[in-house]
Parts: sequence; structure tokens; C-alpha cells
Amino acid sequence: MTPKTRFINALYRRPTDRVPLFDFLFQQPLFAQVLGRMPETYNALDAMALTRKLELDGVWIPFGCFSGWAPEQLGANIYKDEWGTTFERTASSWPIDAPIAYPLSSSADLARYSAPDPRAPGRLDEIQTAVAINRDRNADAVAVLGGVTGPLTLAWMLTGYEQICLAIYDDPELLAGIAQLAVDFALPAITQMADAGVDGFFISEDLGSGTGGLLAPAQYREFFYPALARMVEQIHARQLPVIVHSCGCIEAFLDDLVALGIDGLHPLQRTAGMSLASVKARYGDRLCLIGNIDSSRTLPYGSIDDVRRETREALAAGMPGGGYILASDHSLHDGIPIANILAMLETGRRWGEYPQNANR
Repeated sequence: MTPKTRFINALYRRPTDRVPLFDFLFQQPLFAQVLGRMPETYNALDAMALTRKLELDGVWIPFGCFSGWAPEQLGANIYKDEWGTTFERTASSWPIDAPIAYPLSSSADLARYSAPDPRAPGRLDEIQTAVAINRDRNADAVAVLGGVTGPLTLAWMLTGYEQICLAIYDDPELLAGIAQLAVDFALPAITQMADAGVDGFFISEDLGSGTGGLLAPAQYREFFYPALARMVEQIHARQLPVIVHSCGCIEAFLDDLVALGIDGLHPLQRTAGMSLASVKARYGDRLCLIGNIDSSRTLPYGSIDDVRRETREALAAGMPGGGYILASDHSLHDGIPIANILAMLETGRRWGEYPQNANR
């Protein structure tokens, strides 16, 4: 079974030979140790190479937005992206930096705002690179997953969380307009990436903090859920699977996400109280679950034995019936010892094999 087939089969809860492996590759030292080079920016060539070296089954390739496509440098570590959001690059923020200033604070700002062109020349370069590498290596092709940004996440990038909370009551037109911007950008992006040959999609849409939702579910349904639904619908119209990435405690949103018909949910953050076993019991017949290895405590601070033990625990919870992909509960970031990363992946390969027909 090829890595791509293994990953896609798991997403659709079909039989696989073993649990697929995946992660967001957000650690420069990992690239340096495994590939002998440290990329300045996240790029398809290096991400594909590291994915193959680590024997992962899928790779995330983002399409613009907060990944900083075509940035305008304002200082040594300060830049403005194409949406007008200002970011600061720090030693620990690679590859996705934190915003420090926003272009929109009101619906009046929005009325004067010009969004970037999703069809701009060069927009598909990284996607096309990843797909071309896959075509040259059919036997060990991995699942190339195009990344788009969800409506709440775009609102955060364009106006900030505090302004979102105020606008719910004082300026709802701002949020409605940003949700439409998200759709207007994502739908052409999805079409182009599907035409280019991606195997599925991630929609990045953080809905939770460490203790609960960032918005009340009713507020999300009013302002952002319809836009997310249009993105999912567009992806499914191309007969491709869609994974929603949402950090934090998102228990209150699970019914709504499942109702959209999404295929996968990532990353089931342990430190936010997301229980793989519980979510599997409730939604495992409708969702592929991805993640749940603690990237805040066990992976950065635990021993190799701790990592192996937690990985086997996740496999025991996620494997029955299929529909589980092993990953951290956020990303492989700079705070994680490389030895612990390798221990997690090795444990997944060793203990994630299915007896023939066991996950039917």
C-alpha cells in the first residue's frame, strides 16, 4: 500500500495495512538533522523531502494567507503580508509567525479594503512542486494536502480576536464581510489546487482555547459556519476529502463540524481536554481522527518511554475500526527533542499495523 493510499483510505475509514503517520513539520532543526539543510521558509521541496525521510504518509502545503506569501519587509524581523497584516518573526515562531497589527478595525475599513487575488501568478508554485514530486515517485507517493484558511481564522488575522468579540455586538457587518472574503479567496484556491492534483485539503480554523470555545457556538453559527460550509461543499464537489484543523477545546462545536460532512478532524489537543477515546466513541463512524499525542508536555518534556507509552495509548484508542492517523496534537515544533519525534513515529510503525481485515 502506498503512503497516499494509506492516508486517503484512513480518511474515508477504509481498510489500511497500518495507521498512517502525519504531522505539521514546524521544526527547523528537524529539517537540518534529517535533510542536512535548514529551510528559511516552509516550502514544498523540503517538506516533501522530510516527509519521505520520516516515512510519513501525508504532507501539508498551504495556499497563501497567514503563511506569508509575498511579504513586504518592514524591518529585520517585521513584515506585512499580502492581506495587510503585520507579523513579527521570532526565534520560536517558524514557520507561522504571530500577527502584531491588523488592517481592519471596522466595516468602514472593510469598505475600502482590497483583498489579494487568489489567482495571482505564482500562487500555485508550491502545490505544483509537491504534486510533480509525487508523480515522479508513484510507488511511494504521499498524500498532498492543500491548505486553506477558515473564516474565523481569517478574521483573527485581519482584525484580531478582541475586535472580533466587540464586532459581534457593535459591528456585525465587519464579521460578515470578512467571512465573505474568506469564501471569495478559498473557493478559487480550492479549484486551482484540485485542478493541480492535490489529494485532499486542510481547512485551518481554530475554534478553541485551552479551556473552551473562542466563541459561543451560536455566534460561530451566525457569522462563520455558513462560510466554512461553502468551503467544505466546494471540496466535496471535487470529490476530495477535507480535514478541519482546530486546536483547543472544541467539544461544543463537534456536532456542527460532523454535520458538515467533513472527513477528518485534527489535532485533538490533549492539554485542552480533547479525549481521543471519547470522540472516537461518539463520532468514529463518521470521522477520521488525527493526532492526540501531547505536544505541550509529553513530546517536549517526557522521556522516550513516556512518548512510546502515550503513542501506544493513542493507537489503542484510535485504531479499532480504522479511521485514525497518528500525529501530535499540534505540530512538531522546536521545543520537541528530535529523539522523541523519532520515538513517536517508530512506535506508530511498530504497533500501528492492522491484522489483515481487522479494520473493516
